[in-house]
Amino acid sequence: MRGFGEDAHVGPVRWNGLTRGGARMLVHDDPASTVRRATDALIAAGFSDGGDTFATAIRDSGSEWVARDVRLGDIAKSRKRGVVEFFADGTGFDFFPRFWRGATPTVVVACARRTPEGAELIVYPHYSVRGGADRNDAAPLVRRAVEGLSNAYSASGALIFSEKLLSIKNDGSPASQAVVREVLGWR
Repeated sequence: MRGFGEDAHVGPVRWNGLTRGGARMLVHDDPASTVRRATDALIAAGFSDGGDTFATAIRDSGSEWVARDVRLGDIAKSRKRGVVEFFADGTGFDFFPRFWRGATPTVVVACARRTPEGAELIVYPHYSVRGGADRNDAAPLVRRAVEGLSNAYSASGALIFSEKLLSIKNDGSPASQAVVREVLGWR
């Protein structure tokens, strides 16, 4: 991968794994700090900050959740553009960074809420159906960020529980597809 966040481009040979999804953790920390740490880990992995729009909308809705979003890829850049890029696809020229495709547009939500045991943290990616690529470009970045976060919480003794999420219910959490679609218009 070359680039960062919305400007990321992906080379022709890449193994992203078969799993999609995110993670759910229970940690001894407050929700705001947990979301800040998760967002920092995602940005360090290669995502760009999504801004304050999502966080403000969640806070203003009176939700018990604290949330932030980060981004990878751009819908317009993910589609092959121009005649040269079209004809170079699959010819060997696509091994040159100039011809790499834009990363599959993805928004990743990190959200947390207070529970009696500690802060419940959810990190979950949503791939855009409007983008030009349907690959799992964000998966290795999400995996790296979640593993780093889990290791850091484990090392400090703050990790209570951790699980992988292959899907997420539309239960009203900011990481659910319904909330992401409604608040960000992400499809």
